[in-house]
Order: sequence, then structure tokens, then C-alpha cells
Amino acid sequence: MSANSANSVDPSAAKTKLQGLELAEHHFGPLLRPTHATQSAWTNYSINRLQTNKKYRSIVSVSRKGSEGGPEENSMEVEDDSEEDSGDDDDGSEEDSGDDDDEYDEYSDEAWLFDSIKAYVSQIEEEMNFENGILQKCITILWNETVLDDEDPRSTDHIVRIYSPTAPVYIDVHFQYYCRSRWSEVEWFYSVGYKIQRRPSATAGNAFTIKNELKTGSPPDVHTRNGWQTLCWGYYDDSDGNYGKNWRRIECGQVELHEEGAVDVHEVLFGELKKPAESDSEAMLAYHQSLVRGIRMLLAAVGISYQVACTDDERDKGPHDLMLEGLGDKWVGRGIRNACGLRLARDAEEEQKGAQGRQEGLKGYGEDDDDDEGSYDDDYSF
Repeated sequence: MSANSANSVDPSAAKTKLQGLELAEHHFGPLLRPTHATQSAWTNYSINRLQTNKKYRSIVSVSRKGSEGGPEENSMEVEDDSEEDSGDDDDGSEEDSGDDDDEYDEYSDEAWLFDSIKAYVSQIEEEMNFENGILQKCITILWNETVLDDEDPRSTDHIVRIYSPTAPVYIDVHFQYYCRSRWSEVEWFYSVGYKIQRRPSATAGNAFTIKNELKTGSPPDVHTRNGWQTLCWGYYDDSDGNYGKNWRRIECGQVELHEEGAVDVHEVLFGELKKPAESDSEAMLAYHQSLVRGIRMLLAAVGISYQVACTDDERDKGPHDLMLEGLGDKWVGRGIRNACGLRLARDAEEEQKGAQGRQEGLKGYGEDDDDDEGSYDDDYSF
């Protein structure tokens, strides 16, 4: 080979498309401490994310109708030379077809989910000292059926996808919720679940396929197949004639989360988290807080704000526009905290009081307790 040919640049190499991590950084950077993965894994992740964002709605590319600025500055357009045909165009899902589709009416029911995600995820960004939008841009809404009762959701059934900012993986999160006050009773149920996809395909997401993975049934059963995992669920039991004028608040619910699952969620969203020595109390607290924050991120991504206490001087604070606990006991916050390996001094006593309150409901006690009713209304405004 001559010296000239050895030093020359292959014209085809100059035209080679970006691939792997470079492709991901080009479209979605800056990434957060990206992990080592194969070139094909990062390429598939990038194509999946580009095409899914084009087909559905990424949080950062949505603006209110009539806003002067139009779509936000960090919204992304899919470049033609980075796309491949997903073959999913005939699945019946609605694709964005122009700037008008990337806007929403601030008074529409669907606006609640967009606004809630932006507000609650931005809080987590601030806590982690991240640039505004660094996590919001990772979220795409695949399905959104929300009906508001005044300003709060009466019912919602939606699926969001959180693309990891650190690794070529994503998490799908599903939230199903219904709450309606009637003359003598309250109909209420919900379920939150998630599924980690560690090997994304190079095709756009398909909301109908995901919906078919879920199980139709009672709240505890919705996320029990096809790789889905239940985070938490709750409902008022209306069996055995518990309806009408004889109705009582018989609450059923559970946080079905374990520390291994919390660690998996954190590693997908924020990277590896090393567990410190038990003797280092300060480092252990930071470790538990990080795990809790990962679960709060899942909830925030579906429009749920839940402040989980991690020290004795903090208090659990549930959402103001949704009801995750049917009585006064903050069992969701306690369950998340305990699943992340953190137990406060008051947890045992509050758990016992909560169990006692549910037993009293079963016996029909406390129906005319004005204090309990006042606390319920103050917490949830129903």
C-alpha cells in the first residue's frame, strides 16, 4: 500500500452515520455518567427513543396552545438520517404529524398529566442539583386517558416511558386510578406498576401492545404478568353488601416493593449505587434517601407527588389531588421507606394504629367520628 493511500481518508467513512453512545449523546446529551454498553445497545436505544418521541409525546416537546414561545427550546426533532422504519404505523396508535400535535389546551383534561409530570419531576431535578429539564426530557407519554372532576382527576389510565439518562434501557410505568364520591359512599381504586426493559429494540414503542400486557382485574392483579412489577395499590372494598347507606370505609392496600427492586430502579435511572458500611450512619442515610428518590421518580413520572420522610423530623406527605391512602394512615410512604431499607422510630406505632383503624372500619366503628372525616377532607379535598 502506498503512503498516499495509507494516509488518505475513506470517503465512505466520512459519511458514516453516528452510532452507539455518540448517537445517544448527539440527540439526548448530556447524558448522566453513561455506563459502558455495546455499540448496538446504545444504537437501538437511540432509535427507539427517537421514533417513540416522534410517534407519541415527549414532555419537553409539549407546549400550551397560544404560548408565545411555542415548543420548548430543548425539544428535539428527529433527523431523517437517524431513523429507521419501525413497521408499527398500522397499529392504530396516534402519531404526531406537526407542530399543532405537540401542543395542548391548558384547560383540557390531558393537561393535568403534562403539568403534573413537569412540576414533580422538576422538584427531583432541583433536589439532585440537576439542570432543569435533564430528567423531564427522558419522559414520553404513551397513553393518556384522564377525566377531571373540576381540577382533580376522577379517573386516569396512563402509561409513560422513562428513558434512562445513564444507560441504554428504559422503564415503562402504568397508573390506573378512579375516585368518585357519591351520596353515601366513595368509589376508589388504583394501581401503580412498572416494567424495566434492559434490551430495547430499534423500533418505536407501541402503546396498544403494552396495554395488552396488563391484566384486567382487581388492583392487586393488574401488574402481575409479562415482566410487570407492582409498586402499590389500594381500594375500598365493596364486597359483602358494603354499599349504599350501609357503606363503610373498608380500605385495602399494599406497597409491593422490596429493596432489590428499589436498587434496580435507582441503577436504571441514576446509575450504580454502592451500599456503604452499616457503621457509617450518615452514608447509610444518603444511600436510603437515594433509593427513595428513585421510587419517587417513578411516581412523579405518572403525575404523583409523594414526599417520603427519611428522618424522624420529617413527615410523609401524599398528593393533594389524588388519594393513595383511603384513611389517615400514611402506609404508602411508610411502605416505600421500609422497602428501601429505612425504618423510622415511629413506623411500628403508626403501622399498628393504621391496622387498628382498618379493623374498626371492618366492624363499622368510627363512622360518625367527625375528627376522622375532617382529616380525610383536609388531606384529599374529596
